Amino acid sequence: MGNGAGNRGGQSPGGPETPPWDSGGQNSGGSPDHGGPAQSRQSSGNSPGPDSRPSGGPQSSGGETPASQTAPSPQQDAGSQQSPSGDASSRGGRSTGDQSSGSGTPTSGGPDSGSGQQSPAGDQSSSGGQNANNHSTSGGQNSSGGGQQSSSQRHPQTQNAHSKSLKQGVGAGALGLGGALMAAASGGSIVGVHESLMSVATNMAQGAGFVLPPAFMVAFLFKESTAKTTKLEVAAKDWADAANKLSEAAQTIRTMVKAIPYEAWTMDDRPLYESAVEDFGQQLDALAQYIDAVQISIMVVAYALFTYSIFAFGMAVYLDALAICVGAAAAASVTVVGAPASATVIAECQALASTGLTITAVATGVLAAVATGVAMVMGGGALLTANSQQDNGATGAFDAFKKAVVTGGAAAGANLLQGAANSGLNFLNRSGVKMFPLAEVDFDADRDIENTWNVGGGVKLTTPEGQGEAEAGYHAKIKDGHVQGQELEAKGKWTHPGSDVGIGGGGKLEWDENENLKNKSVNVGVEHGPSGSKVEYEANWDENNKYSDKYNVNTPIFNRTDGSFEKKQEDPPPPWDQGL
Repeated sequence: MGNGAGNRGGQSPGGPETPPWDSGGQNSGGSPDHGGPAQSRQSSGNSPGPDSRPSGGPQSSGGETPASQTAPSPQQDAGSQQSPSGDASSRGGRSTGDQSSGSGTPTSGGPDSGSGQQSPAGDQSSSGGQNANNHSTSGGQNSSGGGQQSSSQRHPQTQNAHSKSLKQGVGAGALGLGGALMAAASGGSIVGVHESLMSVATNMAQGAGFVLPPAFMVAFLFKESTAKTTKLEVAAKDWADAANKLSEAAQTIRTMVKAIPYEAWTMDDRPLYESAVEDFGQQLDALAQYIDAVQISIMVVAYALFTYSIFAFGMAVYLDALAICVGAAAAASVTVVGAPASATVIAECQALASTGLTITAVATGVLAAVATGVAMVMGGGALLTANSQQDNGATGAFDAFKKAVVTGGAAAGANLLQGAANSGLNFLNRSGVKMFPLAEVDFDADRDIENTWNVGGGVKLTTPEGQGEAEAGYHAKIKDGHVQGQELEAKGKWTHPGSDVGIGGGGKLEWDENENLKNKSVNVGVEHGPSGSKVEYEANWDENNKYSDKYNVNTPIFNRTDGSFEKKQEDPPPPWDQGL
């Protein structure tokens, strides 16, 4: 109640004048059970502010207060301050004139109001009280509610760095796309720039991770999402060629049968033969359609990887720009004046980097979903094709499909084991500092068209500083339990200290089933990690010492895959074009 009788809602009578220290510094009436209009609006968690004084006389409980009893507040314009308790704070009760009944401290004399900023406890506050005409003085409220930080709440230095980093990231993505278009215009592969862009993005993310730890996980996801898109494109072209040749064969066979004059073959078995040829042609058509779907699916994955690399390049530039901001803030933190602001900027940049990690994880999940969808299309298409061929007279189609599933399962198992092992190694080495000498493993279990299995594996070792690398691998060709050939390969690379240029070389030897040396090859290469540029050349000699070569070039703006300085020999024409 207080020491004097409190008025519960009307005007305060002309009693003892309220001392200056009591004006607006206390909830009306000094008692929590007053029932004035303003009291009913006040939140249950409100408490008197730290500037409140004990009630020393009659107090208004939230009604109108004559101006003669209202002392000027030392914090008349306190709209930009926050409530110490974290609740919504009032900046003024009802006013009978130009003076507020209580500004600067919490009071029960009006609706909860404040500055539009968030209070320390994360509650919401409105930006003004209410005047005598029930009009809001400035209205509005902060909707942040303790959630994600909005741009208006960030430190100006952080917001500036964020905006600048976003622009640089978008610019980097556009630059990557421009490089891909240049590569395509020069006769290269538009998706082939994926490998170069991912190399650059991974190195940049690893560099940013030393001041922004979430960037290390971004680098790990980048490493997991890197593939040889140029090899995918070459494989897709081979599948497309096979589909075209099958379609051509089906059409040629039908044409050849129809070209036989009717008078030259009048026996009753002609319709049966024509029906069998048509069934066979439909089998070839179904197989060609499936193979065409496979090549399209492969290119879908290739373009998904290419799109991801554009995103990764932009994200890496964004993180690097944030890292520069953190470095500047850390340098400023050594001064007494700059330390508080620097701590805020560093914490906010860490939060932005965490957001970048979340976005990268989502993008990586989308990429994985695309690959999974493509695998389902290929598997389902194989089943449908086998069913179609079975209906068209290929009685062994389903048996061949089941055998292919078993064979493919062995290869898939080896690849999954390889992927799991390399994922663990990539995680250990996500910072770019080689935490483990073993950098990569390779497992193979593939069967060719002649039922010969190619099994084996390899390892890549690296020095702790990452300056030296060594690779070794062994494969054996096995058919019906007998070794039909062997292959041994070794490579090495060295990056000079203080330089980002790596020089490597190696060789490969192949033996036949009688352990006679068959093929020999040597290779050399130059690599520049920060720019994602790599050039390789390989020279080969077969069992007759006939020379052949191939080269690979991969940069963000130019690429070539399995190129050769020799004149390419044309494939021989099919038998029906040779008159056989």
